[in-house]
Amino acid sequence: MKKISFLFLTCLISISIMAQKGKVITAETLLLTDIDGAKKAIDEALANEKSNTWPKTYIVAGKVYTKLKQAGKDADGLKKSIEFYTKAVELDKKGDEKGKGIGKFEKELKIAFTFYRTDLTNAGVEGFNSEKFGDALTAFENVLKVNELEGSTNVDTVIIYNCALAAYNNKDWNKAEKYFKEAINNNYGGVDAVILLHQVYSTTGDSAKMEDNLKLGLVKYANDDRILTTLINFYLSAQQNDKATAYLNTAIQKDPTNPSFYYARAVLFDQSKKFEEAEVDYLKCISLDENYFNALYNLGVLYYNRAVENNNKANDLTDMKAFEKARAEADKTFEKSLPFMERAHIVNPKELAVLESLKNLYYRFENFDKYKEVQGKIKALEDEVQVKN
Repeated sequence: MKKISFLFLTCLISISIMAQKGKVITAETLLLTDIDGAKKAIDEALANEKSNTWPKTYIVAGKVYTKLKQAGKDADGLKKSIEFYTKAVELDKKGDEKGKGIGKFEKELKIAFTFYRTDLTNAGVEGFNSEKFGDALTAFENVLKVNELEGSTNVDTVIIYNCALAAYNNKDWNKAEKYFKEAINNNYGGVDAVILLHQVYSTTGDSAKMEDNLKLGLVKYANDDRILTTLINFYLSAQQNDKATAYLNTAIQKDPTNPSFYYARAVLFDQSKKFEEAEVDYLKCISLDENYFNALYNLGVLYYNRAVENNNKANDLTDMKAFEKARAEADKTFEKSLPFMERAHIVNPKELAVLESLKNLYYRFENFDKYKEVQGKIKALEDEVQVKN
């Protein structure tokens, strides 16, 4: 009789386990027709100790909560589903309490991951399109987690780059840095990845990393001028003139028809009071682009300032002949400034600094008609500013 009772008890336990596992099958069956019913069934299975150690329970839970997210019924559905799939893999690797059945659900998990990866990727794209970049980042990061769960050794560079873009747009600078660096190290994203990582460092104020990133990018993409230009601008803003000049020399050798490079080098020479070298580069820039305003104006200023210095020296002389000679030399330099200021005015007629310089030059050369004309333009601009304010 005792033996019969034991067998009867065993049967009851088996029936109870099967009943709970039956809820998992029910949830899977209801997936396409009744998502609420599927949720109810799988939640009961997850809560019951007789079924919450079964890998299949978590596989189905992953599917159910993915559908709940897609149906707009659980905002954290994708996050929860990756947790369920992680648990499924963990349990499948352990087997049952006796260590049997290890890997029994490996094939089913791989099939589930294939569909899940597509769902996550679509969710990431949807997040981008709706500008919910945090959601997009979560979705794409979960794709990477799925790859890990599958034991994939392939680097999913597309998803890594998508993670970087999502983090960047979400202003999550730490993750943006992490994923852009991974993309760059795997030669994905090209120059854009390098420039965007530079923007991350620029935003966070990490100048040391800015330099290292741009120099690495220059090694990887030596033929793309964008990185070289960005590196030069970085050195210019950091006032590391020697380094900026060295890279500008390289840039000019590579592209001798780019006026911006000559202009930038001219500014460096100008700042270092190497006026003759600055003059040569300003003139070269203008020869390549006759409407390059900054070069026109800066060259006009260079001549103007040198003329002022010469004029001041002349005023200190007591010998009349020496004074007249020095004064004449100053006038020649003022004359060199005038055409560049006039051309700068044509390119940018509302630049007040140019008009002020022209007013002084016309007055010096007693061209009072031009002087009055420029005065009128200055007053008109000042009146325009007052009206706007």
